[in-house]
Formats: sequence, structure tokens, C-alpha cells
Amino acid sequence: MVRHTRKQALLMIVDSEEEFSFSSEDDEGDIDFEEGCDPAQDTFSDENVAPSRAPHTGAAHKRRSVFNAVENLNECENDQIPVAKRAKILSWKAETDVDMNPKPLRFLPAREPGPQLSLAESHSPLSLFKLFFSESAVSNLCHNTNAQAARALAKGRKYSWTDVSVDEMYRYIGLVFYMATVKMSSIADYWRQDSLFSLPLPATVMSRDRYRTISWNLHMSHPDADKEHDKKRGTAEHDQLFRIKPLMDTIRLACKTFYHPRRNLAVKERLVACRANVGMTRFMNAKPTKLGFKFFVLADSSNEYTVDLAVYTGKNSFPTGHGISYITL
Repeated sequence: MVRHTRKQALLMIVDSEEEFSFSSEDDEGDIDFEEGCDPAQDTFSDENVAPSRAPHTGAAHKRRSVFNAVENLNECENDQIPVAKRAKILSWKAETDVDMNPKPLRFLPAREPGPQLSLAESHSPLSLFKLFFSESAVSNLCHNTNAQAARALAKGRKYSWTDVSVDEMYRYIGLVFYMATVKMSSIADYWRQDSLFSLPLPATVMSRDRYRTISWNLHMSHPDADKEHDKKRGTAEHDQLFRIKPLMDTIRLACKTFYHPRRNLAVKERLVACRANVGMTRFMNAKPTKLGFKFFVLADSSNEYTVDLAVYTGKNSFPTGHGISYITL
């Protein structure tokens, strides 16, 4: 038997429709209904009606011609397929066939879902914070900040500077979180003492000038490494996140280490408010926060815990051909 390709099968369908098409003026009254055909129901019996003598009844004829072409295609293909494999091939289903849902995969986590902490130990807010901002990461942050301050002083900056320590850096980070919670119109307002709404806490942590000088020189990567990396600007090796990668990678690793997600995960878009004049900020009118840094976040659907994150840096000038999801995540 000659094997028909799918393209030939489609041609058979078109040819059969053209062959049996007729004009209502020329062929009216010449229609013969074979035994097994009920003109009132516009249906045919498979046992008594031969495919070659199917009556010319419009929609019913078209359905029969399509069905015959598909049957011929299946027969031709089945003759070329071994019997063992033929049973595995999917076939057409009738309306009365029951839909079979695929068997769901078993959820077999490598660790017990939830926080990966010892319940026998007591945890303070500071100890939990240090899981994500470890002392080694903060020590590296202090080293790079001191190097940046020394470089600025060498260029002629006029301010007093003493190297920042790990404890002082933790106090600085605490003030940053405090200012994010308690909103004031300017940085100087947090140290004002001549107002009814004065805040006593910031002045007990560090002076205003010290806070400002640390903010001016805060650096997550080493300045010398930044200088070498800037030479790659405009090439595929240039990374816009190079300056924040040391601390960001530490936080990402901690997010996956100290918590194991449950079964249901979700990929979300988040926007962190920022008005800095850099190329990575995005404007999203649909978000409550309109302008800032765009994140792709892998979150646990049960409690929205951030399992992993990636910063969207804009359209890639050197596409890999795998799409934005592959590049970002």
C-alpha cells in the first residue's frame, strides 16, 4: 500500500470536497440516498454507506470526506509501524470517551519544606538578620567602602574619614531600615532637635556627618576591580550588576540555604522604588510603585518568601537566542 504523507492527506480532503461539490441548479433532484442514510437527520450509517458513494449532502459530506481521508492516512501509517509501537499511538476520541487526567508527579523535596533552622536554639532579630547579611559579607563591604574613601581622599575630597568597622556598618544598615520605615522630608530631619516631631534614635546611633560620609563611599565591590571591569563596557562581557554582585549573591545564597520552598512556586515581578538616574530603572504604570528597579522573583506561594531573585537590566544587546526568561533567571 502506498504511504501518504500528511500533506497528501490534506490534498485528498480538498480534492474530495471539490469532486463532490455541486450546483443547486444543475444537480437538483438527482440525489440518491443509499440504504442507511436518513435525509431528515443528515447522518449516515458506517456499515451501509461506502465512502466512494457518499451522498452529496453539504456539511455531512464534508465531515465524511475528512473522516475518510484521516482513516486512510492512519491505515497507511499503521502498515509501516510495528505492532508493538502501533498501540502507543494516540488516536481520535469520541465525545463519549472519558477524559483521563495525567498522573501528577510526586512531590519529593530534598529537605523538609520550611525554615532550615534548629528549633532548639533561640534566635534574636539580629541573629536572623545576620543569616542574610553575614559578618563575612559585611566585613567585605567595610573593606571596599574604606578603599573607596581612600581613593576619594586621594582625589582631593575634603571631609574627615576614619575606617568603618563591622559593628559600625551594622548600625549604619540599621539606620537605613529605620529611615525606610519612618519617613521624613530630608536626611537632616532625622537629626533635628528643635522640632516637636524630633526623632531621638538616629543621634544615639551615629552622627549625621558620619552617616553622610559612609553613604558617599559605600561600595560593594572593590574600586580597582570596578576600574578594570569598566574597560569591558560595550562588550558581551560587561555586567551592569557588577558593583552589587558581591552582596547580592550572598543574599541569594542565604535565601536558598535557610529555607526550602513548599510545592507551589510562582514567578513574580517586583519593583523596588528608586529615582536614581541609571539605565536599569524602569517605569511600570500598572504597579503601585511606578519607578524603580525591576526584579524577577521566585516565591513560595504559601507565604511569598523569596527563594531566588534576579534584577532586570534591560534589553540585552547581545542576545543568546533563549529569550528573556532564560537570560534573567
